[in-house]
Amino acid sequence: MSDPEFHITTQRLYISNFQPSIPAHSDFLVTLYNTPEFIASIGGKPTSITTRAAAESLLSGRFRAEHARNGYGTFLVSLRPAAEAEQTPSFQKRLAACKHIGTVSLMRGEPPNAYTAPDLGFAILPEEMRKGYAREGAEGLLLWAEKELGVREVLGLFDPANEGSKGVFRSLGFEDRGLQKLKVFGGIEGAVWVQKGMSADLSVYGF
Repeated sequence: MSDPEFHITTQRLYISNFQPSIPAHSDFLVTLYNTPEFIASIGGKPTSITTRAAAESLLSGRFRAEHARNGYGTFLVSLRPAAEAEQTPSFQKRLAACKHIGTVSLMRGEPPNAYTAPDLGFAILPEEMRKGYAREGAEGLLLWAEKELGVREVLGLFDPANEGSKGVFRSLGFEDRGLQKLKVFGGIEGAVWVQKGMSADLSVYGF
């Protein structure tokens, strides 16, 4: 997570590392995590990330630890700038001129409350929803993780009532494996989707 020049480029997006030392990154996380849509996606309980200091602590603490442990974690999603701006050698200078619109993540916790395959997640600002950005960002991250890290088995865990998430996972070719009590989310019942080709026996992934 520490490499400020790391980025994945898709047709319309940059996927990059959050930088705790950049106030705009922390401020964006506060904005995203306090939208009604994001709060609804995490069960309706307000987030504790309400200040820049809280966001900086999250980025430098849990987010950085997850990247160090797994080689992946939560990434910043931004709209790519106009073509001429992309000629700037420094990626961080380019990124500073971009609009940040969301996050995309691959998450795998620590035993015993963890599955053996990571969980794909995404969150987009309300005004940028329904434009295909969640799918594009998720697909870009999946392709990078497979090519660079050999990650070929990924879970999709989400609220069964979230039709938006269901649509994204369906468009990515994931398969519906029904409802399960999700130990990584405190035992709540959630939808489980998996990448095509994964075992039909979810117990092999720790369910």
